[in-house]
Amino acid sequence: MEDFADYVRGATLPMPALLPILAILAATGDWTQRSAMTTFALVPRRSIVLAARLAAAILLIVAVAAAVALVSVVVFLLTPHARVESVGSWATLGALGSITGLSIAAALTGVAAGFLLLNTPVAITVTILLPILFDILVAIPLPEVAPWISILAFSAWMTAPEWSWWTTQGTGVGIGPALTSFLLFIVVPIGVGWKRQSVREAK
Repeated sequence: MEDFADYVRGATLPMPALLPILAILAATGDWTQRSAMTTFALVPRRSIVLAARLAAAILLIVAVAAAVALVSVVVFLLTPHARVESVGSWATLGALGSITGLSIAAALTGVAAGFLLLNTPVAITVTILLPILFDILVAIPLPEVAPWISILAFSAWMTAPEWSWWTTQGTGVGIGPALTSFLLFIVVPIGVGWKRQSVREAK
């Protein structure tokens, strides 16, 4: 007998890798496809365009995650030996909350990379490789510092929030590392990318 919470967690395993890529595509589309001139000509106040693009990317990613969850429900109900009553359990609500938090974090991470780099292939490559390089260059030689500057800390916290400043039971990500990760890898790149797009020549 299988619980729905465990089923949906397995179904959403690829999402941390795929959702930021969708957000990058949404954030860099105008510059990659050379339609920025038309976009900014129609709406000269670029801040409106950038804010709309940020909101649209978040809504897109959350909608994709919701669609995955909905399909998971349907498939689960058709699965033999499934515990149908587990669909409405607290564990299921927790799993869906984790998916929502992960989706928002993935959208912000992808938009941050897209806004900063304004190049789809480069942004995707950096988003995929940076966590791996971080583990090699920072996490191994500086294990005490690494959690505070981890690119994945904010995503991990959004998936499973820990309400202590550091960690609870030495396994989760606390509020402190999550905030540091949020500022370093989301707020700063989006801010720099926002400024860059506000002054960059559209062509």
